[in-house]
Amino acid sequence: MPGAKLAEDERQEQLLRAAYVVAARDGLDQVTARRVAAEAGASPGLIYFHFGTMEHVVVILLDHLLAAALDAEVTPAIAALPTATDRLQAMLDEEIRGLPEQLVAVDLFFSFWFGSRRPEFRERINAALLRYQRVFEGVCTDVLTEWGDPDGVTPTALAELVVAFVQGAAVQMLRNPGAFDVRAMTAAAHALLRSRLAA
Repeated sequence: MPGAKLAEDERQEQLLRAAYVVAARDGLDQVTARRVAAEAGASPGLIYFHFGTMEHVVVILLDHLLAAALDAEVTPAIAALPTATDRLQAMLDEEIRGLPEQLVAVDLFFSFWFGSRRPEFRERINAALLRYQRVFEGVCTDVLTEWGDPDGVTPTALAELVVAFVQGAAVQMLRNPGAFDVRAMTAAAHALLRSRLAA
């Protein structure tokens, strides 16, 4: 029945939210059926009923995290900007401005990356980062055309640099969240792009 299916989906979401809270607060190694169930106000048996294993819970948690944290897009407003450089600046601004509200997700992302050497986690993260990078590649292709196709610079290399800049900003935010200055970071990105235009 549709009502029963909706209730099941809601319960799964509740359990995943609880797993997220436990992982963010206590660390990935503490995402156990007992702790997640306690956080959700449910029984540990419900976790196994809905997900089969705790391994599956953690993999789904990672997939949700990657979808939320690595979600760059060329919005209609960005696409309407007059130059490719303007579009790239706007995308960088959007990503950097979004970091503080994603502090917990960013911290958890790096916990998955550095805290676990599990190949299935690395494969999922690498695939998500590649999708994220490809969102920038189209704009980077246009930027390089606008700049007169500088020797040795490819759209892929420029997109990798952009992603590295965003990741570096994320690390700086984690290092000292209270001192992270979005305005200064976006100004630095603009200055780098302007310096290329002035060259």
